[in-house]
Amino acid sequence: MTWFTTQILRWSKEHSRTDLPWQKHRSPYQVWVSEIMLQQTQVATVINHFDRFIEQFSDVFALQRASQEEVLATWHGLGYYRRALNMYRTADVIVREYSGKFPKTVSELCSLPGIGRSTAGSIVAAVWNEPATILDANVRRVLSRFHGVNGPDATKISEREMWKLAESHTPQKRARDYNQAVMDFGALWCKVSNPKCNECPLISNCVAYQTDQVSDFPTTKKSAPLQRKTIRPCVVFDQDFNCLLRQRESTGTYAFMWDTPEVADLVQPQNFLLQLSLPKSNVRLFEGVHTNAYRISNQQVTEKLTVAKYNISSKTLGTPLNTRWTAFRSLTRVGLPVRTMQRIKLAKSLVETK
Repeated sequence: MTWFTTQILRWSKEHSRTDLPWQKHRSPYQVWVSEIMLQQTQVATVINHFDRFIEQFSDVFALQRASQEEVLATWHGLGYYRRALNMYRTADVIVREYSGKFPKTVSELCSLPGIGRSTAGSIVAAVWNEPATILDANVRRVLSRFHGVNGPDATKISEREMWKLAESHTPQKRARDYNQAVMDFGALWCKVSNPKCNECPLISNCVAYQTDQVSDFPTTKKSAPLQRKTIRPCVVFDQDFNCLLRQRESTGTYAFMWDTPEVADLVQPQNFLLQLSLPKSNVRLFEGVHTNAYRISNQQVTEKLTVAKYNISSKTLGTPLNTRWTAFRSLTRVGLPVRTMQRIKLAKSLVETK
């Protein structure tokens, strides 16, 4: 066991998190669910969603039996919905090819949708306490600063070398404790900004600290230039506030999710309704409602919202191709992006106050 590993384990006795929901049982299924949720999502956010997901899908068989729409609806609020789709696909593979039992090796786990090397290592160590290495963003930062690598140009090393460093500190015994400890250390102590260097047990051998370059390690990738984009969503209600939804295609950030239709550039809202095979009569239109701009990756999106409120029923209106009518009270049971739900609520409020 390296000096680094020993210090991290000592630190963990007082500071590591031991009361997280997925630490109670450590079943392969629950650990897997938590690991996928924790990809690109803060622990505090995951805590609020984990129990709800497990209550809805208690095991891999329940998840495999569910519909894709149910899975996306339960995932609502976590973002990066591709993760939910990969989980759904993985559940099917595990039930059909592994009889519902999770594989126990990193290589087998890596063959499943949405599971990379670090996630696989975290599962193997957490569930079976096997010496499997992890290298998530928190661990990368700790190792980068401690070893003085992947900062200024002269300190760059390859991904393979980075994994070797991580492996050199992974103990043969207590891998579960160590992996949790080093992740917590990165999240709570060796933070991106304002790290607790004055309270750090590693500073005597930390290259970044000893050379007064903590803020230089690791270097971050340059963000892509910000692009500004305006979209024209259209919220269509019938007389009872049933809402017209259209399912997105199989690619992109919100693949397979239900959303409100979108008006193409230069198309007038009335003509858009005709394109949907909906009438231009018996309808109130609210046009050009601007919403607050928001970010998706490197895009700053502004919405120019149109609301169409019919005073006849959806049964009379008919259902346009590739769409569905959904009762307002049932929207939470549909796989909707958070922004879409906010948009529909805004549209309903607008109609009711005019």
